[in-house]
Amino acid sequence: MDITDTASIEQLFADVKKTYGQIDILVNNTANLSLPDGSVEELTLEMWDNIFQSDLRGTFWAIKTIIPYLRENKNGGAIINIGSMTSCGGDIGATAYSCAKAGVDILTRSVTLQYGKENIRCNCVRPGLIVTPENEPRIPQMLKDIFLDNILVNRYGCPEDIGHLCVYLASDDSAYMSGQVLDMDGGLNSHVPTVAQFRNLKSRTW
Repeated sequence: MDITDTASIEQLFADVKKTYGQIDILVNNTANLSLPDGSVEELTLEMWDNIFQSDLRGTFWAIKTIIPYLRENKNGGAIINIGSMTSCGGDIGATAYSCAKAGVDILTRSVTLQYGKENIRCNCVRPGLIVTPENEPRIPQMLKDIFLDNILVNRYGCPEDIGHLCVYLASDDSAYMSGQVLDMDGGLNSHVPTVAQFRNLKSRTW
């Protein structure tokens, strides 16, 4: 499936419906992190559009396409969007990515508002630094050290952390949860930006 190709998205759902009889859950885990990004001055419209097409447009079209399938179900269904911690604030270089993922946050709440009464729930998970066997060789140690200084647990995130939360949000155990944007970042965005520096100074205040 190509998340930037609307026909490809539509065909995927049609195939799933034909194979399994119904669709209950959508996890929108879409982003192309290899696309060039930058500061406002560095970005071209083509760079901006490419990132939005991958990270927001595809998520929107997947939701739009799946809603009729979920509406057919007696119990509706669950949509889980994968956002990003970058949507919590400005970024030095990932301008378009941050803006696209911020769009995923508000899209989540719009879907909740518009379709919640039809038993269609929608939530968003915002991962922090998730280290995988695939990406670990490409993450500089200095970057990992910066994150670990600011994470409030003693390790990086792993794919299972995100997976377990998605399973919960897709299950009946979370039947009363909708419209939520949940940070799965080890506490990274729960504190002021100067915590790591003050900790190194063994100080609690300036």
